[in-house]
Amino acid sequence: MNEDVSMVQIGYCIGKAWWHNGITAEALKAVMDFLFDIVDVNRIESRHDPQNPNSGKVTKKCGMKYEGTLRSSDRNNQGICDVCYYALLKSER
Repeated sequence: MNEDVSMVQIGYCIGKAWWHNGITAEALKAVMDFLFDIVDVNRIESRHDPQNPNSGKVTKKCGMKYEGTLRSSDRNNQGICDVCYYALLKSER
C-alpha cells in the first residue's frame, strides 16, 4: 500500500485444481469492493507474468484496465521476467 497516493497492489494465487471456476475473480472483486468502499483507496493495481495470460483475464473480468508491460522488471521461479500491469481507479467503477 502506498498511502501517499491512496494506492494498493493486489495479488492472488490459487491451486491448479480450482482454475477456470471463477473463484479467483469472485474473491478479487470482493476484496476490491472492500478496498474501494471501506478502506477508501483511489487506485488498485495488479501485475502478472505475460507467460500467465489467464491471470490477466482475471483482472480484466474485475474491471481493471491494461496499462502496459515492463520488460525484465521482476523475478519469478524461472528467473527475470516481464510484468504486465493492470489497474482500476475508484472513479472508473
